[in-house]
Amino acid sequence: MPGLEPIKPYECTFEDCKASFNTLKEMIRHKKNSEVHDYCPKCDLDFNSVDELAQHKAWRPDKHGQACRICGDEFKTASGLRRHIEMNHRSNQKIICIGCSEDFFNATLYIDHLEFGHCSVIRPAQFTGHILHKHIIFELLKGGEALDRFLQKVSKNIPLSDDEDGGVSVDEEVMCALNDSDQARQVSFQAMKPENAEDTAAAFENMSLSSESTLAANAGHDTAKPAGSERSVKAWGGKSSKKLFPHAQPTPPPSDFSIGFPERQVERTHGINIMKTRFWDPTSNDWNAEQFFDPLSKSYSCPFNCEQTFTREDVLAEHITEEHRLHRINCPRCLKYYASVTALMRHIETPGSKCPINKAVDFSLYLDRITGGFLTVEEVTRPEFLHNPPAKVTNPETGKKEDYTPPTAKMLKYHATTPPDWKDPRPVAAQFGGAPGDTFSYKGKTSRW
Repeated sequence: MPGLEPIKPYECTFEDCKASFNTLKEMIRHKKNSEVHDYCPKCDLDFNSVDELAQHKAWRPDKHGQACRICGDEFKTASGLRRHIEMNHRSNQKIICIGCSEDFFNATLYIDHLEFGHCSVIRPAQFTGHILHKHIIFELLKGGEALDRFLQKVSKNIPLSDDEDGGVSVDEEVMCALNDSDQARQVSFQAMKPENAEDTAAAFENMSLSSESTLAANAGHDTAKPAGSERSVKAWGGKSSKKLFPHAQPTPPPSDFSIGFPERQVERTHGINIMKTRFWDPTSNDWNAEQFFDPLSKSYSCPFNCEQTFTREDVLAEHITEEHRLHRINCPRCLKYYASVTALMRHIETPGSKCPINKAVDFSLYLDRITGGFLTVEEVTRPEFLHNPPAKVTNPETGKKEDYTPPTAKMLKYHATTPPDWKDPRPVAAQFGGAPGDTFSYKGKTSRW
């Protein structure tokens, strides 16, 4: 039976460790190199967890410099600390798809979900249509010949300009013609009289619309009301209209009560809002090929700068869908081209990437444009750095206690957004199969049960 090993003078200070050593130096070396002990050799302090050790280092810059409060690694500069956090401690996102409500932990997966047909509501053609719409608006806002030519092609959508004081302006020659016609009003005319007024009055004397209402037209005499009757009788009201028109339907309410009436009224007054309407896109519910039809040549003109014409609407739609799509997209900082938006987003989100596109001041605007308005971003403080109270630290130069606030780390937080030109799938009146909320293609448009 082997003998028990005697306890040495220096025992490990961690309660769950039974190791002992002959010298203090050996015991400190044991705690420093052990994977199960959270020990700070500079301050000679023991901690119960890695988080407590990391927090200790973060609040002691006099001994630990720039320390990561997540893992405890130390760095000489704040830029080195930030790069370490970006590469090794990525924070998961929670991006919820506006179509099917599925959530994703990074922006690349969300864009891949939309671009390659994994969403049950938003089709790939719709996604690329929104991106192209953003590109068109971006180019039109530059002005110049592109804007002038586009406005010429969609001139049917532009209303007449009104005067500042109200009303529509009228040409001076038209006004002169109207003034000349006033001279005819100065000529006196006499009203025509029937040859026999008494026979005309007698013809209307016995005409009636119902048994309760009789039209009396005795010339030169007042019509007497029946005794005890105080309300007026309407010729086309009550039972009279039902007898004359037995199969007539009730008068429907005016269209002013419809939900889409305000938008249609704005379009009639101010023209189509190209910021919110994709009437040029065959995959959109706003598609209207008649805006590009020329009645003189009896052909459809492409709304873009290719200047091609087509005799059929379906050929125009096929041309726009196939030819005027973004087949590749580039990064404006490193100038690399990518075959898909997903590949570009992967380039943007790659930790430690040499390309500084995601650090640009206008990165949010650029992201909104390349994703068609489906994604936006903001810079926020990482969750691990939200609790950042100051600590008392001794200033080595003055020897006095001063407040010290550890540096914080930022992150890019992505949010799913709804594009300005987004239209919900049109609902149908009845359901034959399928689950509520599912979408399907009806007459080339996306509809929802």
